[in-house]
Amino acid sequence: MAMEKIKILNLNIWNYNNFEERKPKIVKFIKKHNPDIITFQEIRDDVRFNKKGDNQAKQINRELGYKYYCFYSVSDKRKERPEKYQHECVEGSAILSKLPIIKVEKKKLKKHKDDIYSCGNLCVKIKAKKIIDIVVVHFSNSNYFSLLHLLETLKYVNDKKINPIIIGDFNMYESDVLNSLTEDKFVSSMKYKKYLSYPIKKWTLDYVLIPKKYRFKSFECSGNDLSDHKALVAEIEVK
Repeated sequence: MAMEKIKILNLNIWNYNNFEERKPKIVKFIKKHNPDIITFQEIRDDVRFNKKGDNQAKQINRELGYKYYCFYSVSDKRKERPEKYQHECVEGSAILSKLPIIKVEKKKLKKHKDDIYSCGNLCVKIKAKKIIDIVVVHFSNSNYFSLLHLLETLKYVNDKKINPIIIGDFNMYESDVLNSLTEDKFVSSMKYKKYLSYPIKKWTLDYVLIPKKYRFKSFECSGNDLSDHKALVAEIEVK
């Protein structure tokens, strides 16, 4: 059976830290790789820096012109960290796609005791030659809470009876744990190729998990000065 090839690029955008300086570098990097689908985390709609509703993904897309877009406003920073945020500021994940997004589900993840962060998954169906499920994740900034969020995400996938590409900032630097929990149904980008996506700490926090029936055609983790994370660029053969 012939396999369709798609290219997907992921980047934790690092909200508004030096964003005006970084934005042209991000746009140039994306144009160079020309992915079919772009997934972002830490996208902000922050009234200190943008008109309400004009979040960072929209700003980047004005330079790119991708036809399809969705944004999941996961957390209200005023509620999450009221001591720091007194102005309107929300943060979440976004997708830009050349291929039609035909269904969107915004799945809130459980907020565990002592976890200050609100997290959620952006789940979409993309219409290529076949329907491709994608789950964009940004788990909590803790190895323990991120583990719980991974388990919750795997249960969701199992309950929905879908075989998605799971991509994003997992906030898990123990890749062996991630692999052991997912290797029965998924192939991890870290299994395909060793890399560091969070160079400040020499960690890998960002991953692409593909169903076993799919195949990595190529993969790279690259991009200097785009963010505090590096970008992931994966070419995936979809059966």
